[in-house]
Amino acid sequence: MEQNSIEFENDVFSCKQTEDVAFVTFKQNVTEILTNSEVRNAFFSTFSKIDDSRKIKGVVITNSSEYTGDTNLKSFITHTIEALEYGTQNETIKRFRNSMEQLANFFSNIEKPTVSALNGNIGEALFAVSLACDFRYATSNTIFHIQTVKLGLPTTGVLAFYLVNYLGLPRSTDILLTKTSLSAPEVHDLGLLTDVTADDELMNRCVEKLDDINQYPNYSVSAMKRILRPDTNDISKFIDRAFEEFGLNLKEIKKALSDRT
Repeated sequence: MEQNSIEFENDVFSCKQTEDVAFVTFKQNVTEILTNSEVRNAFFSTFSKIDDSRKIKGVVITNSSEYTGDTNLKSFITHTIEALEYGTQNETIKRFRNSMEQLANFFSNIEKPTVSALNGNIGEALFAVSLACDFRYATSNTIFHIQTVKLGLPTTGVLAFYLVNYLGLPRSTDILLTKTSLSAPEVHDLGLLTDVTADDELMNRCVEKLDDINQYPNYSVSAMKRILRPDTNDISKFIDRAFEEFGLNLKEIKKALSDRT
């Protein structure tokens, strides 16, 4: 017998089911899922329950955390470098790389319709997660921050993959090499947002979109998602390139981070 409601909360994310919609809220940076196996397992377990539920018709992914500049990303990279210096380079890079691939593929393979509802300041990791969603809404004051280049880091493979697939190579190159942030209207003009809304309309617009989709047969919607979803092998290639560059430029990355502390 299916449970009545799916509810979960920890320090990194929460899930709350309201009627036939699951609301998943990131309370901290998405990279926390990559570095903490307990959090990662809880996240995948919760989403598996959502995807298996016959009652839930769609998922809204949103954020409550305040943007902390480049602190979270620097902490993530510093943690990786410290592990590498203890002689576990291959194992460490492989673990982080596999965690990123697992997360990217997981979002790409969700059968139910997904809508991202973004508000405030958004880092690269959540930007990439939103691009894996079927529809994307953001409030007019939302800013998408692109941190890696200014920190002297290679971009994440997942964000690069979606930008190249959605926008093509020339525009993706311009964004990743010359921009440090994009406003919601700018992202909308690029075709990466379904719409820009007022703060008090954000959640209603997302739920309305799910209601529009759910008037169609579930099997038809799931079939269309499977046809349209990106090739996970291609995502893997971009992730491999990013981690290869990270390993090749480890000394330079460490120096760049040290210069900014």
